[in-house]
Amino acid sequence: MPLTAMYWSLMGMALLGGAALSLATGGRQDIGFLQILNSVFAQLDEQSLSIVRDIRAPRTLIAALIGANLGLAGLLLQATTRNPLSSPSILGINQGAALGIAIGLVFPSLVLFNIDTMAVLGAAFAGGLTLTLAGGLKGTLSALRLILSGVAVSAFAFALVRFTFTLDDELALSVIQWTTGDIADVRWKQATPLLIWCLAGGLLTFVMSHKLNLMALGEAASKGLGSDPRFTLLFGILLAAILTGVSVSVAGPVMFVGLIIPHVCRAAFGTDHRVLVPAVMLCGATLMLVADGASKLINFPEETAVGVVSALIGAPYFLYLTITAKEID
Repeated sequence: MPLTAMYWSLMGMALLGGAALSLATGGRQDIGFLQILNSVFAQLDEQSLSIVRDIRAPRTLIAALIGANLGLAGLLLQATTRNPLSSPSILGINQGAALGIAIGLVFPSLVLFNIDTMAVLGAAFAGGLTLTLAGGLKGTLSALRLILSGVAVSAFAFALVRFTFTLDDELALSVIQWTTGDIADVRWKQATPLLIWCLAGGLLTFVMSHKLNLMALGEAASKGLGSDPRFTLLFGILLAAILTGVSVSVAGPVMFVGLIIPHVCRAAFGTDHRVLVPAVMLCGATLMLVADGASKLINFPEETAVGVVSALIGAPYFLYLTITAKEID
């Protein structure tokens, strides 16, 4: 079996295993993997079937969609900025989306949009601000300034989110819980925007995969081959901000998925973005499914927020990338 085909097979099995782990774990120990299989044939009692159908199944789907969206957002950011350390969490997009939602929750009478839209607007604003500070709009994008600008924007947005805690005591606890990356209470209705943008984002990224391949050659080479690198940069960051925003609106700012998944996939499948687009979506979904299952087992019967688990996985890898990365400016 060719090596690439083996990687695809392993990823498929890991995805199925992660989905099974996510579905088979939860507060009810008596509803495990065998009971999940029985539910397919409606052999469970009504209460157990309701738990599988209305609580665990939407949570599993949403975890997979969030992982796919964040992995795709990370791929877009790394490709368009040509920076291996770019990700929604590093460039402030995660915290920008969190700030948009916090503002929407604390000042509902002043907001003209729903919470999902506020998350997207916050993410887009933070991404645009980071890009502007790094010189991207002037065509002088610096990799080092990009990281420093992202850290500054992220810190500022996080400080404002923390400040909103002091303005409304009733909302403070729910906002704090949400900022940890918690999907314990998600239901089917929250899967719809995630699914729509997952499909749309995957299609749009695949369509522009040739431009992303050209970006890897440098701005001059990309422009010489008929592609406008500035448009690719702006469109890529906007799409990454939307994918991040809709994910953050459901789960809170889940960290590091967008950073590590593109690196893992490039190591396995190469640098062609026509292959990387489906690869990062499947691999991101797998990571979040495993993290979701682990979040329910680490401190059973209590749950650990899935955002905490993903950070525990991603933070050491980020440290590894930082130590081993070549000079980035």
